[in-house]
Amino acid sequence: MWTVVNLVDRFCDRYDFFVVARNYDGREDPTPYTEVKTADWNTVGNARVYYISDEMLGMRAIQRLIREVAPDAIFLNSYFATPSVILYFLRFLGIDRDIPLILAPCGNLSERSIGLKPLKKRSFIFLSRLLGLQKGVIWKATSDLEVKEIEAAMGKQAAFLVAPDLPPLSILPDLSVEQKPRKEKGNVRLIFISRVVKKKNLDLLLTSLLPLTEGNITLDIVGPLEEKRYWEQCRSIIDQLPENIKVNVVGGVPYQEGLQYLVNSHFMVLPTLNENFGYVFIEAMSAGCPLLVSEGTTIWNDLEPTGTGWNLPLDEPEIWSDRIRSCCAMDADQFSAMSIKARERADAWLSDPKIEEATASVLEFALNSRK
Repeated sequence: MWTVVNLVDRFCDRYDFFVVARNYDGREDPTPYTEVKTADWNTVGNARVYYISDEMLGMRAIQRLIREVAPDAIFLNSYFATPSVILYFLRFLGIDRDIPLILAPCGNLSERSIGLKPLKKRSFIFLSRLLGLQKGVIWKATSDLEVKEIEAAMGKQAAFLVAPDLPPLSILPDLSVEQKPRKEKGNVRLIFISRVVKKKNLDLLLTSLLPLTEGNITLDIVGPLEEKRYWEQCRSIIDQLPENIKVNVVGGVPYQEGLQYLVNSHFMVLPTLNENFGYVFIEAMSAGCPLLVSEGTTIWNDLEPTGTGWNLPLDEPEIWSDRIRSCCAMDADQFSAMSIKARERADAWLSDPKIEEATASVLEFALNSRK
């Protein structure tokens, strides 16, 4: 979770951070880590990290860790995650309720995100509101859009602070546009870089490629194949693509390798159903990739006016087809101008002091609320 990495790195000179994390990468690879100790504290970067197995994860373990650390505040970066739910019920039972709790739902409460497992999620939201499980919680929204999403799900009685997710201080600081692959008319290299899950909507991108029978189009799919059934659906569309379209299924890669794939691409395409922030957009623009992104589902809604890409409707795949066709037809000078603007926009965002100040205000508010 880069929001945690960047939070620690930016504020480690002011606060001590203790992070509790699962001892494996994710559902696609549940193999426990061997290079760190499970059920013990490890020094990782600027934080102390406790890796916990699924078998250990429960109320007693979480309560014991809280007592051991005696934190001045607790930060949760998911609404529905098991550790978050455990914290809600501990507080409901009156345990450790005096410790300020910052809750960043990370897009979990958007209508599209809830719609992926509506019965389960809406039932839990209803129960949460009925029991007041989030009473006294400090909600951290990444944008005014997410404030509206939280209000729609939880009601307007919730207290909000707005702070964008923290980016790193720099991404690819030594990159020059000359390192990008030369853009020739009739050729384009696209990249989809994200987890392959239904929420990221890879199937729409693949469907939009079906009618494109001219030009040479390469698509790199970079990210773990987390939902096997969904991936089978995507794979069946890939098998139907015309011969002029080449698809490279890369899978999950380390962070720096992912950045290099972005450097080697012309455009980043992500028709996501919802992103509360989306680090990958900043990373792509830092790598000189203009964006093709769904409209109204991210905070990056002004791409065309700024010359850094396009926001496209999710219910019209033919518009995605037309835009990719125009990207393929673009010449070197046109692409270079867009690539430079994307890089400049990312640099401006990363260097904006207000981004860090907003998170500092959230932390200070939480700590002062305990006092």
